[in-house]
Amino acid sequence: MVPIKLPSLKKAVSEITDTAHYLWERNWAERNAGNISVNVTGWLSAKELELFNSSTIRPLPVGYPSLTDQILIVTSAGSRMRDLAKNPWDYLCILKIDASGTHFKQWPEKDRKPTSEIITHLTVHDMLIRTKSAAKALVHTHATELIALTQIREFCSTEALNRLLWSMHPETILFVPKGLGFISYEIPGTSGVADATAKALEDHPVALWEKHGILSIGTTATDAFDTIDLLAKSARIYFMVKSARYEPEGLTDGQLHELMS
Repeated sequence: MVPIKLPSLKKAVSEITDTAHYLWERNWAERNAGNISVNVTGWLSAKELELFNSSTIRPLPVGYPSLTDQILIVTSAGSRMRDLAKNPWDYLCILKIDASGTHFKQWPEKDRKPTSEIITHLTVHDMLIRTKSAAKALVHTHATELIALTQIREFCSTEALNRLLWSMHPETILFVPKGLGFISYEIPGTSGVADATAKALEDHPVALWEKHGILSIGTTATDAFDTIDLLAKSARIYFMVKSARYEPEGLTDGQLHELMS
């Protein structure tokens, strides 16, 4: 187990471990499914930054101009959320982006690589800085109920999904008024899904990947989780009513408008 040498990250790591536990409890994190990252730029002390002095300089997949001199804590490739929740420093790594936004150093280096979805995390964090967003954390998970909706062709659009999810429960539109953005199927871990996700997250706090999973942004990891949790509950209500062989009535357009007025 890697000793905890970064006390300034205690709060961020606590948020990550709590979120990992929630994801596992919800059955949204089979095997090594899911990944988390948090921008912790400015959190580390000068002494803590010395940990990177001996690290190897590595190239990033592409240049990220808004990520210059940024520091990200990310889950490592192959991490299981159930294990991360118990021993976080066995499954986390810290990335220190250089001044050009094209290379990085990592701690710890031994036997560890960033998540396989690192391109998406970097692309989204770059967008968040560029757009001056308050969001610092990204959570990707396989929220079963929401993935199931993308198996139904009529719901495979941003408009249809949001209309359904908002109508199932009043709190959904109150706490997620911008809804989610739908992403047509892309191969995971590619620049295609990364670019589409970053674009969707410019207007929504959540992106839903067709037949794959969901990525949410928030001020903290638990904040990002809460948004997924709300949307998933609406999806569960829909499927529960359908399984009872009834057609969900949902809130009317007038009722939704009244909630937002």
